[in-house]
Amino acid sequence: MRNATRRARRHRRGLSASALLAAGLALGGPGAQAQQASPVGQFNDQTQPRTDPAIAAKPTDPVRVGPLAPWATDMAARGLTFDINIYDFYQANPTAGLRRGEQSNSAYFVLSMNADMQRLANIAGGTIKFTQTFFGLVRNLNMAADIGDTTVGYQPPYTPNNNRLSLLTYEQKLLDDRLVVELGRTHPDRYYGLPPCNSINSCFQDLFYFNAGFTSPLFAVWGANVAYQMSPTSYIQAGAFTVNPNTNVLSGYDWGYERISGALVMTEIGTKTTYATHAYPGRVSLTGFVNTADHDDNFKTVFGTSKGLNPGDPVLQKSGTSGVVLTGTQTVWRADAGLITKGDVNLHPTAISLYTGTGYAFDPTIPIRFNSFFGVLLEAPDQSRPNDTYGLKVNWQRLNENYTQFLADANFISGGSGAPYSRDKLIFEANAHLDIGKGVILEPVVQYVVNPNSFWNPYTARRARDGFYGGFTLVVPLGTLLGLAPG
Repeated sequence: MRNATRRARRHRRGLSASALLAAGLALGGPGAQAQQASPVGQFNDQTQPRTDPAIAAKPTDPVRVGPLAPWATDMAARGLTFDINIYDFYQANPTAGLRRGEQSNSAYFVLSMNADMQRLANIAGGTIKFTQTFFGLVRNLNMAADIGDTTVGYQPPYTPNNNRLSLLTYEQKLLDDRLVVELGRTHPDRYYGLPPCNSINSCFQDLFYFNAGFTSPLFAVWGANVAYQMSPTSYIQAGAFTVNPNTNVLSGYDWGYERISGALVMTEIGTKTTYATHAYPGRVSLTGFVNTADHDDNFKTVFGTSKGLNPGDPVLQKSGTSGVVLTGTQTVWRADAGLITKGDVNLHPTAISLYTGTGYAFDPTIPIRFNSFFGVLLEAPDQSRPNDTYGLKVNWQRLNENYTQFLADANFISGGSGAPYSRDKLIFEANAHLDIGKGVILEPVVQYVVNPNSFWNPYTARRARDGFYGGFTLVVPLGTLLGLAPG
């Protein structure tokens, strides 16, 4: 049981697909493994309906600069576009977690291609999207078990393979692009509850990964999504995705071997504005999910087996779970008071915005009952560096009572004290998004955790400790630098 649990814990969440989408890339349920080159405010505009008129305006002549620009421009005229982005993640837990003083690193080389079916086959509004991810510079795949906690830092997925299919879909836009349908190998994280924060390392909603059961975002599953733009600023969407446990050891192409244990059904309604049309823009979305897959019933589990049964008997299972997530951001102050100077609208004003991501689970048998983060973001404090941001955030998470009892039981039978784990945890965070130049971005983050848990490594005699975590993400838009993609 212990080994099986450890193996399951290795299937972790990964890099936010929404963040990848912001860089111009095309990148579910219990039993599945859990988890920006441009400013965060533009996350989902490539997947959700174009709800902003400025976003709806397509560039007539995108400019490419670099050694491959002539070839890429010619291929774009034929209907094929390409991009390459590199994401390097470093993290360390000097004082926090189960095994303190550890470090890890992993790099993602994300290659994408889009085929414009209007140019290739005279199918208006059709696009074939493909993304492949390669993993490299990997050090310490056990970092999640070293930290243990469900939320601290960014714990990359267990990647024994060196590459993974991340996207292979057909997208069709209809009704003057107001209706968008996409299906194939995709991921719900591309569409739902997109993060309002400005740090890939730490901006994710745990209920999606632990309760709804998202796979790591770069690990595609079968799915389909339909989104409709109701007005210039509002949209509604619904989608269904397969729940694929233990997919980290697969390549994404071995479709006959992967296990599908259920379906994840999601819906969302939202509204969003930007500086292009509103002096004080905001964004809010309400997301609901239902997952039909079976999961361990922590309400009826103790000492790694089922209550009242013999040791070693399988843990009882419960079918299905559900929850809701509210995500929002709102600009509350800007240095120029929203005034238009010389007829120009400032798309990157010095401003302060507030944001939140709050989720509640209706099911007491799964690990997390409530998770809410609240933050403040200072945008472009120096107008000569319009893409820089600095942020502060606090994250509060509450576990279900029976899951904290399971963690205490697991600690006890592993030789630990068996002392109860707190249901409530707090994480205090400082982060930044720094434009180094030529589109290269550095995102450092520092956190201090109070009452961490041992989710990723429950069967250990160690106890998770309060303390500091630190890390950074380096984003290199290689495709833009080479001239494959517009700058």
